[in-house]
Amino acid sequence: MDPLFVALISFAFLGFASWCVGEGGEILGKKYDASIIGGLIIAWLNTAPEAIFFITALSSGNTRFAVGAVSGSSIVVCTVALGCCIWIGNRNRRSGFVQLQPPVKKQCLILLVSTLIPLLLSLVEYNVFFGTFGIIFYLIFIGYSLFHKLPEDEKKEDDIELGIDGADDEEEEEHDEPLSKGVAYLFVGGALICYCSKPFIDSIVSLASSWNINPILLAFFLAPIASEMPEILESVSLSRKGNSQSINIAFSNLIGGTITKTTLLMGIFCFFGYIKEFEWESPTYSISLLLLTVCAASAASIGYFVNKLNQYHGLSLFAIFIVTGLLQYYFNVSVDSPIPPEVAEAII
Repeated sequence: MDPLFVALISFAFLGFASWCVGEGGEILGKKYDASIIGGLIIAWLNTAPEAIFFITALSSGNTRFAVGAVSGSSIVVCTVALGCCIWIGNRNRRSGFVQLQPPVKKQCLILLVSTLIPLLLSLVEYNVFFGTFGIIFYLIFIGYSLFHKLPEDEKKEDDIELGIDGADDEEEEEHDEPLSKGVAYLFVGGALICYCSKPFIDSIVSLASSWNINPILLAFFLAPIASEMPEILESVSLSRKGNSQSINIAFSNLIGGTITKTTLLMGIFCFFGYIKEFEWESPTYSISLLLLTVCAASAASIGYFVNKLNQYHGLSLFAIFIVTGLLQYYFNVSVDSPIPPEVAEAII
């Protein structure tokens, strides 16, 4: 069958599957605690499509696709999605700025520290020690998330005291969805992702080969659209409400999803590479992980060090994504075009 046709069909199904997972995760999140930082329900379930992509690609030996997918998805979430969260959220606030709650700021600090893992991997390649460290770091983050939740009323009280945001905090009345509906969404979405991931990956690799393009490039731009759309749409939906709690929850979920990628997925990547003895393609793998590190660190720094986030901080994240996309295109536009050694050394 024509690889382009397979890619388009599987891409459409994966996009729908990711939406199903996002909807199911949101329903379960409302049932069991949608305010948990790191999104033990929402953020993890929204990360599940990318995790399945990643593991499927590694299991089938398509390491280039895996690297492109995880770097692209991480970068899209911490630049485009977070940028939308900040920009749209502030446009719907009278004050023109939003302050992150202390638990969210701490989460940003955790992300900033976790960027050491992809940074070190870009330098030392596959390493069991750093793989183990990444998984342990993720488990510690999960434990931390269980005991540090977003206070529902804290930020509202602050805004009322400041007298700047009273009207912004009117929340839409929401009706509870049945639990069975959430489970059904998750089942359908999970089944479609498991079934369509390999055909999508194989078709993308085949197209990349026929077009003489590195699969990293196609995975970088295409995989996030299919797997991260729920997170982007959810962040936009929450941010449009304009109240601080919704923006903080959206910010928290996106940061939590990125931490999953910089820790757990990096650990899985190390173990697969070491056990299966995958070749480390230098400098393309290192550059992809380095770009991931820069974007995640930038988003974490803005969240942790900036006291009042405004629209310009969102625009700066958009700019970072554009520069990153151009760099990824430049270094991976052709699978046969070697990167000049002096350029590679200057970047790494």
